[in-house]
Amino acid sequence: MPHSQPIYREVAIHVVAWLCYINLQVLAVDQFSNQYTEHLLIALSELPAQLLFTYTTLYWLIPAYLLTLRYLYFSLLTLLALAICGVLYWLGYYYLFLALFDPGRLEQETPLDPSRLILSSFYMLCTSGLLIAFHMIRYGFRQQRLNQQLIIANQTVELKSLKDQINPHFLFNTLNNLYGLTSSNPEKAGEVVLRLSQLMQYMLYEGSQTRVPLREEIDYLQNYLALERIRYGQELHLAFHVSGDTGGVQIAPLLLLPFVENAFKHGLSRQLSEAWLQIQLTVNQNELIFKVENSKPVSTGQATSSGIGLPNVAKRLQLIYPDRHRLRQLDGVDSFLTTLTIELTPIDFTPTKGHENQVFTSRR
Repeated sequence: MPHSQPIYREVAIHVVAWLCYINLQVLAVDQFSNQYTEHLLIALSELPAQLLFTYTTLYWLIPAYLLTLRYLYFSLLTLLALAICGVLYWLGYYYLFLALFDPGRLEQETPLDPSRLILSSFYMLCTSGLLIAFHMIRYGFRQQRLNQQLIIANQTVELKSLKDQINPHFLFNTLNNLYGLTSSNPEKAGEVVLRLSQLMQYMLYEGSQTRVPLREEIDYLQNYLALERIRYGQELHLAFHVSGDTGGVQIAPLLLLPFVENAFKHGLSRQLSEAWLQIQLTVNQNELIFKVENSKPVSTGQATSSGIGLPNVAKRLQLIYPDRHRLRQLDGVDSFLTTLTIELTPIDFTPTKGHENQVFTSRR
């Protein structure tokens, strides 16, 4: 299960929790019989099975199935894990305690006694369940804190989107182009007004949502690219490819544009000619892959697409898609490539109709 604690602190918390549990278990069983050592050895012999069941549940079953709403798989696999660990629980007692420290009682027990196995599984479920519940409560508090951070981050994104994601230079250039087109090409001017209004509407209204259909985010990108193509004209070679069924996918709003806007702001705008931009969005059942590659001035010798907005996007990705996204940047000789991969889970899909794949390509 994902967590934000430093690993050494997390390990220390778990060690202390198990030590407290073992001590309480021994004291509860021992009471006034003064057989603390014997009961401690029994607890230690049963501990491996409890550890296996507890951490299989915490770090595999709950994140992979419970938190992704696959309840049937979670229930069946939990019962299977409980049955296997119940057997190990009883065998640990039989071979690690009785065989080593109390062999005289071996004749009274059998290694695979069904009643003992069922009782062991039930007892382990109760005891390990307490530790799992303790960890889940800690996880819930962490998630609540992350959700509060996410709300603040989204509010910051809403305020900065009008300033950073659609930067003033873009707006000024678009308005200047619009002014020139009003007399020379009124039809084109009308298209510019329509696309610009759609951009602003999406930012103001959909930008405040937790999730939006991926189709709307794609339309938003296409409107932005259409306006930039008017600005650059024939000097820009632009290709935007969308593949896969995007109709039922939900995504955080305003998540993809910063990578495209960054390519223009720190790469293409510094080239006098032969600027190019290639964007590819691929969706399958398990992943969303978004690639943005742009040309850059060869003379700089530096990464020209590393604006201050990308660290903010990386932080937002960590809050929204913790431990299920990868963001990679490659600074080539004459191009800059950014690749974002998001692992999709059932909560990222909605039962909406699909649409045909699209190719949005500029004329050369």
